[in-house]
Amino acid sequence: MTVIETPRLLLRELTDADHEALFQMYQDRRMNRFIGGPPPPREAYWQKVRETWPAYYARHGFGLWATVRKEDRRLLGRCGLLSQQVDGERHVEVGYALAPEFWGRSYATEAARASRDHAFRTLDVPHVISLILPDNAGSIRVAEKNGMTLWKTAEFRGHLPRVYRITRAEWEKAVEGTGREASTSRMRRIRGEPWNKGSRHPRMG
Repeated sequence: MTVIETPRLLLRELTDADHEALFQMYQDRRMNRFIGGPPPPREAYWQKVRETWPAYYARHGFGLWATVRKEDRRLLGRCGLLSQQVDGERHVEVGYALAPEFWGRSYATEAARASRDHAFRTLDVPHVISLILPDNAGSIRVAEKNGMTLWKTAEFRGHLPRVYRITRAEWEKAVEGTGREASTSRMRRIRGEPWNKGSRHPRMG
C-alpha cells in the first residue's frame, strides 16, 4: 500500500521482497555503520522483521516505509516515521537510510521531507526529530535540508546521537512560504493514541 507519493518516489509498507533487498543492503558497512551495525543472521533477521513490521504499522499507523523510485520501481532503501523514547519522553522520528549507490541525488531529502509533512499533517505532534550520530555528515545534511536544527545530544541505546528537530510552528512557517496550506484534519492526539504506548525499533534512522 502506497502511503506517500512525491515527484520521484513512492513510500509504501515494506513487503517480504523489500526485507530481502534491505538485508543485502545492510551488509554494506557504509550503510550499516550508522543504523546499529550489520543485521543479525538471516533466520533471526526474518523472524524479527516479520514480528515487527505488520504489528508496528497496525499499532502506530506509520513506520519505516520502502522507498521506491517511480521511474523503474527500484527499491532505494527505507524512510519513514518511528515512535522513539528519548530522555524519558516519546517523540516521532523521521528516519532514513538509502543504499550508498543512491546517495548524492537528493532522494533521501525528498523522502525525509515527505515523511515530515505526513507527520505534521496526520499526527498532533509539537515537533519531529531525527537521531543522527555525530560523524554521519550525510544524514546531518539531510536533516538540515529538512528544516531541522540541532536541539541536543541524548543517550540512546548505548549511543550519543545528536537530536535534530523541527517544530510545528517552524514547519507551518516554511509551508506558508511555499504557498502550500498545512492541513490539520484527521490528526491523532499525542496522548492516549497507540503510537505513544512505547514499542521500540532496534535500528537508528
